[in-house]
Amino acid sequence: MTMSAEPTARGRVLPIVAGLVLVLSLAVAGLLFFDRSPFNPLSGIPRAFPLHNLIFTLAALVIGVLAVRRRRKVVIGMALVAALVSGAAAIVPLQAQAETAEREHYLTSPGDYLRHGLQVNHGLPDRAKSVQYAAPGGHPLEMDIWPATNSGEGKAVLLIHGGAWREGTRGDTPEWNKLLNRLGYTVFDVDYRLLGEVPAGQAWEATVTDSKCALAWVTANAEKYKINPDRISVMGQSAGGHLALMTAYSSGSGKLPPSCDLPEGKAKSVLDFYGPVDMVKFVTGPDGSDEGKQLLNAVLGGSLAEQEQRYRDFSPSSYFREGLPPTLILQGTSDFLVPQSQSHELQDRLTGLKVPNRAIYLPYTDHAFDLNWGAYPTQIARQAVTEFLAANG
Repeated sequence: MTMSAEPTARGRVLPIVAGLVLVLSLAVAGLLFFDRSPFNPLSGIPRAFPLHNLIFTLAALVIGVLAVRRRRKVVIGMALVAALVSGAAAIVPLQAQAETAEREHYLTSPGDYLRHGLQVNHGLPDRAKSVQYAAPGGHPLEMDIWPATNSGEGKAVLLIHGGAWREGTRGDTPEWNKLLNRLGYTVFDVDYRLLGEVPAGQAWEATVTDSKCALAWVTANAEKYKINPDRISVMGQSAGGHLALMTAYSSGSGKLPPSCDLPEGKAKSVLDFYGPVDMVKFVTGPDGSDEGKQLLNAVLGGSLAEQEQRYRDFSPSSYFREGLPPTLILQGTSDFLVPQSQSHELQDRLTGLKVPNRAIYLPYTDHAFDLNWGAYPTQIARQAVTEFLAANG
């Protein structure tokens, strides 16, 4: 009897497990490298946590060692392919992201990744920090105020949460608040009226005017919170990035005034994380998605053909002009919800207008990448935010 002639049931276990690991490895790699679905969790998770793909590599190596001992050639081949594929799904993104960091003169740390390996940058409102800043249409709006660790310079950041203008809340990304506090910034983490909280077709206007009201309120209450009204930056992710751009860029345009009876505030700088810029191109461009078109149809109360002026008024690109505040742009190249062409347009137009800006495109990086606080793209973003605000905050 040869060494590979094992009892039938026992002999089947190893190839079954090897096949399962191989299929999972191929699936993860396929989703990571080839899936173009907008904000698909199945591809978003391996992109957000690429080093975790080494779990399959380790499993494949263990299976390979067992297969060698039992002289199971087919299983050895399966394990080898699984190890190579899953290893590539872990190493290729990390290497590309590390090279991006090096070009930008930033550092990436596997230790930082592992320390935050299971930490998700997501939270809820902190009632102890909450104050009401307005009540447009009788709808109370609150913000959480996170005082700076050292507020001697009076710097502040107005943080606008994402969520496709239909969900999300203040406190969504608490790690950014903590980092900004350590950097000496008081953070005003704001809510605004969402789709479903206003009459149909009004969400687009409410989201912008509420965000501008929040900046106006912070400006009006600067003395109370010991901040300099000339040193308020605006930051947001996704829909929040869009609203940060709208809040800063539409100021002084005469359009979309604050939803509260206060003078418009003025942003010192803008930090845009993967926010859409041109709503017309967002729905007509070759890299737009059906999901994006359906969402804007709901937010704007109709299609582009039906509500073209709203689409233009809701586009930061409609307010491009000289003298806009310095802008930081952070965008993943594997973001198929808000395609990188939107960020390229923002960068190109600002550069043409001689508006100070910096854009960083993060390889193998999906929408909402900063949910993983230790990921290489988030490590890059943390350093970029720190550097940008040191010069423009």
